[in-house]
Amino acid sequence: MRTVLLLLLLALSTPVWADTATQIQQLEKTLARIQQESQSTYQQFLMIQELRRNEVDALLPITIPPSPASKSIPIPKYEELIQEKQEKADRIKKYTDDLDRLKARYTELEDERRAISEQINLLEQKAGE
Repeated sequence: MRTVLLLLLLALSTPVWADTATQIQQLEKTLARIQQESQSTYQQFLMIQELRRNEVDALLPITIPPSPASKSIPIPKYEELIQEKQEKADRIKKYTDDLDRLKARYTELEDERRAISEQINLLEQKAGE
């Protein structure tokens, strides 16, 4: 959001004689950077979403090693089970927090992209008049 305000301030404070084509070119460069960051953010979101989905669907990692028929199967300790459940819950919470952060950043970038696109359209209309 700060970037949008800065760009709007720069656009409003530029002298009337400033070259509109140069302004449009600068805005298009900024727009390309924002679109690239937006795409990167979206890809990160998808990856973390998949990690979270896998974590939610995964069974607890307590594995029982294969043993010969003559040996009994070891029973996992209660404390280890509780600790693993807590670690799993912590990972899921971290993934959820990361998803919320990335979603907010993506929305912010899309708002900036829209504002810059509108600004480019206005400058192009002025140049056409």
